[in-house]
Amino acid sequence: MKRLLGALLFFLAFVSVSPANAVTIYYQPTPYPMTQTKAGTHVVSGWFNNSFNQTLAWDDVLQIGGWSDYYTSPLKFDVTGLPSGVTGAYLYLYALPSGSANPSQVSMYRVSSSWDPSTVGWANFPSVDAGYYWPVSTAVNTFRGYTITGWYTDWKNNTHANNGVILWPYNNDGTQRFDKFVSSKSTDDGKRPILRLDFTPSIQLKSPLPGNHAWLVTTEVGGWDCKGDWYDKAHDGSNYFSVDFSWRNVADSGATIYGSTSNIPVLAAAGGKVIIPSDSGPTFPNGNYVVIDHDYDGNPNTGITTRYLHLKNTPAVISGQMVLQGDQIGVMGTTGQIWNSSKGIWEATSTGVHLHFGARYNDSGASTISELTRVLMDGWILKSFQTECLNNDWNRYYRSLNRAY
Repeated sequence: MKRLLGALLFFLAFVSVSPANAVTIYYQPTPYPMTQTKAGTHVVSGWFNNSFNQTLAWDDVLQIGGWSDYYTSPLKFDVTGLPSGVTGAYLYLYALPSGSANPSQVSMYRVSSSWDPSTVGWANFPSVDAGYYWPVSTAVNTFRGYTITGWYTDWKNNTHANNGVILWPYNNDGTQRFDKFVSSKSTDDGKRPILRLDFTPSIQLKSPLPGNHAWLVTTEVGGWDCKGDWYDKAHDGSNYFSVDFSWRNVADSGATIYGSTSNIPVLAAAGGKVIIPSDSGPTFPNGNYVVIDHDYDGNPNTGITTRYLHLKNTPAVISGQMVLQGDQIGVMGTTGQIWNSSKGIWEATSTGVHLHFGARYNDSGASTISELTRVLMDGWILKSFQTECLNNDWNRYYRSLNRAY
């Protein structure tokens, strides 16, 4: 079944907006690539105890508590590219029935030492330096929220290394029931761990592809995908905040279904002033491409710009032209070449019809730029445009809220 996130996971895409333009977003990452030690994994979690399972078990649940032994669960989000300057950060875990009648109380500690998910366990228990506990809760089959604003801020400010948190039974006397929560590895992606983040966005965009459709994402911010078998450096460094959208789409009832040979419109994600760079053209690495300057001064070195690469033909706009959100600027394509001097041939930089879409601030898309971590597109932060695989093929689609064509 295709993952139509823009249409189905409304809870996670939901953005509440205050008069001051502050927003609340829910970031629920996929666990892909599905390897604990892979650098591209967005979140890793598991459980171990002091008895029969002393090394980390990474399955579909987290376990805390116990009677004559102790179950504890470490969890770590990759916070690179997540919003900076938040006013609130909360960890949400989906509580499952535990099969025990005894009430429980959960403690959470900030981990102060690095840990390797392939080796962590009771024998090399991570050290901690701060902690909280929460009142007893018997709520199950629902999310429980835990405040981590200070810790998250320290991680983002690099005043404390991000080693994640560890959940621990508060009554450390062997009398507690088990608490069970859905883990990051669960196949039920509506119940995986969530970060709730409150912040003021730097800009609010809409998808660069036609509305009334959901579009497949094949490469994420940062260059990874769910297959985990390769890494695209064109989505890192100054291009970190960039996403590949495939031509593959699911249309709303009655809308046109675009194919790989269709002239799929590429749209302005927000209003601005068009820049056609001097290296735009089919024999340059980016192919035919357009930059839109969203502070309207025509200078890519100031403010936020968006980039639309590998267009099929010469762009449908010209330098200096003012566009509105939803205006067509070109057609999705697969242009772009680079000269391989060792082989003496031109090689394609795009191997299939797609749109490489990116955002920059002061002409850099580096992962550390605060303004880019707070870009919203159709209510999602850019890091939320992630991939998911089924039968070794991408299957995560995001619904566009831009103009319908």
